[in-house]
Amino acid sequence: MIDDFNLAFSVDVLAASLSLDRGDTDALLTQLAQKLKGALPRNTQVQRSWFGLGSIQTVTLCFDDYHYQVSREPYGALSNRAIKVVRGVKIKTTELTSADWNRQVAEALARLAAQSTEVRDGLNQFIGG
Repeated sequence: MIDDFNLAFSVDVLAASLSLDRGDTDALLTQLAQKLKGALPRNTQVQRSWFGLGSIQTVTLCFDDYHYQVSREPYGALSNRAIKVVRGVKIKTTELTSADWNRQVAEALARLAAQSTEVRDGLNQFIGG
């Protein structure tokens, strides 16, 4: 189990890793999808345009009770959402700022890493490269 100091430090490092340049949405979504798919393939969903062959439109990180989503909107803007899920049903969708999305995802990842060595190894890979 990770103590409180290590958990707080892990959250800060993860949040910094998630904070990517928001100027180039194609590069951002591609990098985010690659990193999350590599680190947490079971928890990451990627949706592409053009029948799965085009650019990435949405990256969703799925946990038991929340799904965290970043999507490309018309004209290239990004939107961030937290989706409350109960027994597989989406109950509530909340729009988040980039900073709030980063923080909530980092906290959820740190909690998950505290419970699983496999996830912790995947997150080390995410942070390291």
